[in-house]
Amino acid sequence: MKTSVPNLLINPTNNALLFRKPPILMMKRLLLLLVFVLYGAGINAQDLRTSAVPRVMEIKAYVASLKAAELSSRTANPSSNRLEHLLNDVQPATYFTSGEVQTYGEAPNSLFTNSSSLSNIATSNIARANIEIVTITLSMNADLSRSIDLSVFSNFPNLKYIYILSNVETTDSVISGLIRNNDGKFGVFYKIDKGA
Repeated sequence: MKTSVPNLLINPTNNALLFRKPPILMMKRLLLLLVFVLYGAGINAQDLRTSAVPRVMEIKAYVASLKAAELSSRTANPSSNRLEHLLNDVQPATYFTSGEVQTYGEAPNSLFTNSSSLSNIATSNIARANIEIVTITLSMNADLSRSIDLSVFSNFPNLKYIYILSNVETTDSVISGLIRNNDGKFGVFYKIDKGA
């Protein structure tokens, strides 16, 4: 009597089962791989999109992010201390409003202006060499409709920070929407100070 050996590779009756299951298994693996690839690409695209446009942050959050970065990199000369010094201590400064330049102290490192004067900065006689921080004041509701073009500061060799101080009721998204040509060269932050 002849016996049949159940060999899956040789026995043609069972070959159908052998070749039916692996394609389904292979399709499941490919589908799982596709899901991981699309998920990873989505995360990467979001990361690139957010890093392409430098964020405009509230001043306390900006200083906190500088301090956190300094803790992780252990820099010997913290820039957060320098920024706090520029913001809180009396500095030699230049004021530029309505086309008029007024300088107080020697080698000013701070520039104070308003949004309506920004377009005239390029043609003004401001001493640019030592300016590290520019404070742009928004004092009227009309200032919230004027864009803040950061390209006017391209010929300030030591400029590091742009500080937008709003004295009118507004939101962070409105201030962020005013910024033009923000290439990440400057740290841009704001404060909404409506007064008492």
